[in-house]
Amino acid sequence: MPRVSREPEFDLVEIPPARKAIGDRVSLSRREKPTFDMLIEVRADAIVGAREQYKAEAGDRVLPTYNDIIIKAVGDLLPTYRVLNAWIDEAGVKMLKPINVGFAAATPQGVVLPTVFEVDKKTVWDIATETKDMVDLARNGKLRASLQMGAGFTVSNIGPVGVDAFSAIISPPQVAILTVGSMALRPVVERAREWKPGTPPTDYGIVAAPTVNMVLTVDHRAIDGAEAAPFLKDLRDRLENWGC
Repeated sequence: MPRVSREPEFDLVEIPPARKAIGDRVSLSRREKPTFDMLIEVRADAIVGAREQYKAEAGDRVLPTYNDIIIKAVGDLLPTYRVLNAWIDEAGVKMLKPINVGFAAATPQGVVLPTVFEVDKKTVWDIATETKDMVDLARNGKLRASLQMGAGFTVSNIGPVGVDAFSAIISPPQVAILTVGSMALRPVVERAREWKPGTPPTDYGIVAAPTVNMVLTVDHRAIDGAEAAPFLKDLRDRLENWGC
């Protein structure tokens, strides 16, 4: 009878210091933060059209990505929804005055969170230049720690990989993170007027349109659904009417 090893053969991959630091941080968040998620679907025709316009106007400038547009839209809303632009600790909820938005960037060493500072005071072109520079630095292991600090809110965009939606772990001491699924053509109800529950579903049709699903994950110690839901609705309205 063949002898059975107690442990199967394996190839050991050591955990790099950067990934271990990421693991420690997300473990802390999972242990301490009572979170809930809210999902919304955003029709993307307007931002697709805007990006085509940006291509025509770019010249030698860095072309804004969809994520740059989303960062700008979020940053413009956060002064209204201050509790989402906040840190939490034993002292309480610290609603931050600067509108600094972090974004997830994948690198060979793991995901890092560069920060775009004072987003509400910048154009989408400014943001595009900064995010490209920081992603390049991060992928070459040269992103300074000072460029990964100070964010009050984070956006994590999975990109065009075919993932419809996902939720993410909040980066302490922040109280919220927004995730963006892959853009895809999906069936959408075209409406001639706003539908209200209880009314007949007339004057509607189904079309294929580009959409993205966004999930807002929040720390329930700081935020209730009554505060999170209006932010998502306003974000959807802003993106669906981008450039109008």
